[in-house]
Amino acid sequence: MPAMSDVSTFKSRIYGGRKKPTLTAEQRAGVLLWQPAPSLVVGRTRILPSGLRVRFLRISKPQLAGRTLLFFSDTHIRAAGLRGFFPSVRQPGGTEWLGRAFHELFEAVPMPDCIAFGGDLSGDAAWIGKSLDFLRAIPSGPHKFAVCGNWELRRRWLPADRWRELYAEAGFQLLVNETAEACGIHFLGLNDAKEGDGLSCEAAIPHSENVCVLSHNPDTASAMLLTDKLKGAPLILCGHTHGGQFRVPWFGAVVTSSRFGKRLEYGAYRHSSTGATMYVTAGIGATWFNARICCPPEVLFVNFC
Repeated sequence: MPAMSDVSTFKSRIYGGRKKPTLTAEQRAGVLLWQPAPSLVVGRTRILPSGLRVRFLRISKPQLAGRTLLFFSDTHIRAAGLRGFFPSVRQPGGTEWLGRAFHELFEAVPMPDCIAFGGDLSGDAAWIGKSLDFLRAIPSGPHKFAVCGNWELRRRWLPADRWRELYAEAGFQLLVNETAEACGIHFLGLNDAKEGDGLSCEAAIPHSENVCVLSHNPDTASAMLLTDKLKGAPLILCGHTHGGQFRVPWFGAVVTSSRFGKRLEYGAYRHSSTGATMYVTAGIGATWFNARICCPPEVLFVNFC
């Protein structure tokens, strides 16, 4: 579908300062309506030999029965490696581990109908090329979509419109406050609100119950859920928080990168007012500290039934 936001406006939003967006009282109150919904995560979580965890989410949508969607986020590809503890993971720097992990993934699960990436592709400008090679190596066939993360927007590595071109060359359609349709699923990709203009999205949700919102930051989608723009969106997929990276049993994330603290740190949630389902993935990579404790890298496999 045609772009709903001007690329030049998008660029000025990105590079015109880093002022934190202001939320209305209604948007803040709406966040309190999210309740954990662990029952939506079904089946046995699979840990692949590489250490990558696969979680399965079941969404009741008879119109989409049999359709599948793979969602992953926050790869943060760079030279520095990553250590995981409980379970133990040794993830060398670069893309070698990721390539092996995704090879195991596509042998372990059926090829999905659609693949969506939640942003924060690279953690270093020197690794953008290799990061795009990793995306390009993902098997062809599924429809592929992506949204920008705060690292794509905060780091002035590339002009904003160049990101769109590079994702397209890697086989992914970058959605910047835009909609697209594939396999009966209507995707709405929100730009990040922390560093971009996600809260000013003017794209209208199609009149369909089969809408999937892709938002790098759960704060962005949650703040907009009670507005007319996102009312009726049944499924929201997010990343950004890394599940905290460091988690304590029976407590969860020690620190989160959400402005709402532990409210939206990780996992499946159900909105008590709209009935929407949101899943916040732990992502794959790491930032600041190259380690994960009780928080292995993961991808999400969505089954519509």
